[in-house]
Amino acid sequence: MKWNIGWGVISSCNMKCEFCYSKKTRQEVQQLSFSQWKNFIDQNCDSVNSINYGTGENTLSDDWFRLVDYIGTHYPFIRQALTTNGYLVKRVRENAEFDRIVKNCISEIDVSLDYCIPSKHNAFRGFDSAYELAIKTLSYCETNGIISTIVFMGTNLTLEIQNISGLFDIAKAYHSKLRLNIFRPTDGINDHSKRFIADFSKIIDALKWINENHKIIAIDDPLFASVLCDDYEQIDPSGLQSLRILPDGSITPSTYLLKEKFRKFNILENHVLSKIDSTNVGIEFDTPAECAQCRYVDKCRGGVYDRRYLWYGSFNSRDPYCLYRPENYVPDFKVRISKVDSFQSIHHGYLPTMFFGV
Repeated sequence: MKWNIGWGVISSCNMKCEFCYSKKTRQEVQQLSFSQWKNFIDQNCDSVNSINYGTGENTLSDDWFRLVDYIGTHYPFIRQALTTNGYLVKRVRENAEFDRIVKNCISEIDVSLDYCIPSKHNAFRGFDSAYELAIKTLSYCETNGIISTIVFMGTNLTLEIQNISGLFDIAKAYHSKLRLNIFRPTDGINDHSKRFIADFSKIIDALKWINENHKIIAIDDPLFASVLCDDYEQIDPSGLQSLRILPDGSITPSTYLLKEKFRKFNILENHVLSKIDSTNVGIEFDTPAECAQCRYVDKCRGGVYDRRYLWYGSFNSRDPYCLYRPENYVPDFKVRISKVDSFQSIHHGYLPTMFFGV
């Protein structure tokens, strides 16, 4: 078994995002050392297909660059990608060796950019130059021939058509793709998280507009893929094909399932990836009984695992975006998936997400 891994090697971040889904967890854990990271890779390299580094801002760490270089040199068959808020560009401009490592070892860079208007993005990220850093990182990628993707958090405000249109304009300017992560309330549904939870109708309206005006390359979300696509099927890879590693080495089955009950393994254990499979990652993969008579049950299988748990505290409930819930509805359109032969994103098959092209 070869895993697609999301890895936040450090707990630090230079920004204070309003919506941050990992802030609490990152504050609670202690990060490991370079030698411990290296030992994990040495022992488990044959079980790793790809690594995406994200959350916190890994580029703050000099040792992160050392790790990327070590893996790229000794295990070049492991694809490496980075999700950054833009701070990467500052580090590579300050240090020629860091620049070399990124150019030689990182095959894809995901740049967080939620708003096309600088002041809104800066406020959302709690950092005065967040927009500037994101744009400069996109420019760096274009100049150096590195695949880039603009990733934005899906909330009712970021999914406004005017904002999405502006993000597509930026993507076009830097020959980038766009990726949508629908917001998840990892600390529970409360007054704070409700500010960011996207309505079903807002997601559907955004996808309809994108479908009519741009390209939908992939919907790696079993619920939305089942409902919107006739000949396109996608499983939720969480705990089946992908895992998440936290700064203290804890392994969880999903980027969004961070509670202690899901931290069943740690990279400090010898040959730990050989011990993990779908029977022991903490997710109940059975389709909820209430879905039995649904026309989409064979493809949707109850929807996304993390959303079911985060909304209802159980995997036995169907996805909150199920179109048969009272607040939702059956969309009046179908999506055209525009297959791109060169599309090789590490995030494709790593977590439930969506990709768009200009």
